[in-house]
Amino acid sequence: MKKYKVIAFLVLIGVVVTWGLAPVASKAIFNAENPAYSPGMLIALRGLLAVIAMAAFINKGFKKINKSYLLTAIPAGIILAMAYIFQFTGLKYTDPSKNAFLENISCVAIPVFMFIFIREKPRWYSVVAALICVVGSVFLIGNGFSILHFFDNVTFLGEGLSAIGGLFFGLDIAFTKVYCKDKDPILYVFLQLCVLTIVCFAYTFIFEGAVFHTLAFSIDWLSVLEVAFLGVVCTAVCWVARAWAMKYIDALTVSLLVPLSAVVASVLSIAFKMEEYTHNLLVGGLIILLSIAVSAIFDYRRECINKNNSEDTNDEEVVLDEPNQSEF
Repeated sequence: MKKYKVIAFLVLIGVVVTWGLAPVASKAIFNAENPAYSPGMLIALRGLLAVIAMAAFINKGFKKINKSYLLTAIPAGIILAMAYIFQFTGLKYTDPSKNAFLENISCVAIPVFMFIFIREKPRWYSVVAALICVVGSVFLIGNGFSILHFFDNVTFLGEGLSAIGGLFFGLDIAFTKVYCKDKDPILYVFLQLCVLTIVCFAYTFIFEGAVFHTLAFSIDWLSVLEVAFLGVVCTAVCWVARAWAMKYIDALTVSLLVPLSAVVASVLSIAFKMEEYTHNLLVGGLIILLSIAVSAIFDYRRECINKNNSEDTNDEEVVLDEPNQSEF
């Protein structure tokens, strides 16, 4: 068992690094001299490749699909599609680091949506974590530390769209917690991605004016390989790898490690000269990571207390929080 824990930890580190590469690779596609893909088309093709790859992992698992899977996966897939449309459109107009960190604003939205869905009152540490995340986000998008000139030369377009995407991620996580707890995670994600792919293809043809013959003449092999990497490796392989790793690693470790993909994205983005290092990036990023740590640690502590209480009351049923993750 100890051997598997070590392997699972290394696998999770690999997932974090790979997910850190994703926004950098996507930004490289948008920055190409002759960009072949719009945000919607990139998401749709990435989702399509992920669905094809994940079908091989699921194999006989398709027998589990029933009406309850479809009733939950369809609205969840639409929500997820909206999250990525906002996030990828935002990425086109901002830096990969800001885009990756602002995704974590989902921690602000989750307690709100949980209250809307099941009237679950936000816990004090969720409120504190949300406020810390908001402060970190403000520092992240600011320019220097002068109050009078803090928002000089800040357009808010890319950052605002990225933040809205983060809110939709929070909605997706809350929806999954409430309505999809009894579902096979891999199969549920697969169905979500099927819906996401359909929605994003419809979006790109209706709102982005994309047509297949134009796309076919504008793509190049490098962009094809980048999209294949995003769809097959970053989505299908990483989702399956994370699901396997979580069998041997506790939720706290997962909750603390996975958001570090934003740090990887920042380092790579600066290394490839897609953006410049700023003190705002450092301070804002650290504050956002602190908010994640506060939420994860207290969630884990509450889970442990609930488990102990459950054992003391003859295995009385207790609903536990799931780690707040939504990577694609």
